[in-house]
Amino acid sequence: MNLRKKLAFAVMALAIPSSWADIPESSVSSAAVFAVKKAWPRAGFIEWELSGSGKLYEAEFNINGFEFDVKVDPEGKILRVKEEIAVSALPGPVRAAALKPYPGGRIKEAEKVTEGGVIRYKVEVVDHLDDYDVLLTPEGDILYVDH
Repeated sequence: MNLRKKLAFAVMALAIPSSWADIPESSVSSAAVFAVKKAWPRAGFIEWELSGSGKLYEAEFNINGFEFDVKVDPEGKILRVKEEIAVSALPGPVRAAALKPYPGGRIKEAEKVTEGGVIRYKVEVVDHLDDYDVLLTPEGDILYVDH
């Protein structure tokens, strides 16, 4: 690696916000830790990060092979939960609506996202051309497609 590339890499590394780095659980408010561990007692190891300009915590963990990503405030209020789920666990209207625009496609991955009491499903659909992220309501209404 030449000097110019090394310097560019060093500058980029310094530019990455510290809020993207893992933090020790001891640096997380006890209310936030308690809230996550109470809601998911089988979480095991929890990886913590600062989020939202350092004003929120993000807890990442696995349960039974499924990933969870939880945003929580310092007072312990859970603000958002992104939960990886089995494709078979998707509501029927979500599966049907996600595949309708992509005949011959299949759902590769699925997440249930709960924020402010509102549930949404994010699915990755793959077909012979490409893959697409689709955000849907539980009733199967498509809110957004990322090609």
